[in-house]
Amino acid sequence: MKNLLTLVFTLFVATSTMFSQEDYQDLLIIKADGDWEELIKKSERYTFKSGSEDDAIPYYYMAYGLYKISFVGDRDEKYDNAFKDALTATGKMMKKDKNGEVQEKYAEFINELKMNLLELIQNEFGNDEYRRAFGWVMRLYKFGRNYPQAKYLEGVCRYRNTDKSTARLKWKEGKELLESSEPNSWGEADKKLMMLGLYESAKVLKESRQTDTAKDIMNLGAPYFEDNEQWQEYYDEIVNS
Repeated sequence: MKNLLTLVFTLFVATSTMFSQEDYQDLLIIKADGDWEELIKKSERYTFKSGSEDDAIPYYYMAYGLYKISFVGDRDEKYDNAFKDALTATGKMMKKDKNGEVQEKYAEFINELKMNLLELIQNEFGNDEYRRAFGWVMRLYKFGRNYPQAKYLEGVCRYRNTDKSTARLKWKEGKELLESSEPNSWGEADKKLMMLGLYESAKVLKESRQTDTAKDIMNLGAPYFEDNEQWQEYYDEIVNS
């Protein structure tokens, strides 16, 4: 009897898994067709459906659809904040992805999202719009609360916006996270965001005549980025000029 129950349970789990995987094929097909609104709607239904509400994969498809529709000029006004919503969906995907398999599978997409955020942050920094940049920087935490890149960039925004005590706290937290992280596993966007965070942090400190502290921050990144041409430009500006 015990063996029979075990067999029934095994078959039930296998069948449930197969059913879930078969269901997600419809999302894959819709994605291939490029029907972003349908992809968003269909994947969102899975996030509420019993049996798939705790699965990370529907959130990936929803994030992907939202990201893609954000580039559509004549999209429905309800998708005006589609890029921000894509980041929110990605954050939920990462929380549901307990073993990291979904993040690994869709690492290229996550990197693309981060690259877009990097560009937005750089543009706001370039225009001295640090309050606007702050909004984008805070969305980096969708990729994890212990993301050192976000800590350094948040520190920059807070310092520029006269919240110096919190800025120092964020830089301290960022340093601790950086020292315990594995930069060799970072994607392209992670590296560029880290370089920008360190450079902009050092830059604002140097402007405040805290030259030694600025150099210390740049030296944190030197072991990881010494062969990077952009980093060398950043480093020379802060340390050697």
